[in-house]
Amino acid sequence: MKTFKQYLIENPIRDIVVTIPKSEYENDDLETQRMKHHNENQFWTMRKIPKAIGIGSRIYFVKYGMIESSMKIFKIERDKEETCTTTNRVWKGNLLYMNDLQYLDNPIPCKGFQGYRYKWWN
Repeated sequence: MKTFKQYLIENPIRDIVVTIPKSEYENDDLETQRMKHHNENQFWTMRKIPKAIGIGSRIYFVKYGMIESSMKIFKIERDKEETCTTTNRVWKGNLLYMNDLQYLDNPIPCKGFQGYRYKWWN
């Protein structure tokens, strides 16, 4: 059996799963509409960037108890400040900039959680 470190050497870029807080569902819907109609990008703020992600990794999102969509990371910036164009809130931290929204053909049931998890399915 391979250790996690050996797995990372062979598969250096991995995907992660995060939960959209219920209080942000409406804002997420608005951001998605802006992205589709105005060709805007989105960003996700994290306190700590997972070691096994990079440009090209996908972030999968838990919403309404399902993993329903994902976006591709195209830029990572540490200790940055960004203003959300939908809410005008200022977010500070490590920012993962994303585009290429894709919906899963078969959403995966998943309870929401804090932080992130590495993708566990094929």
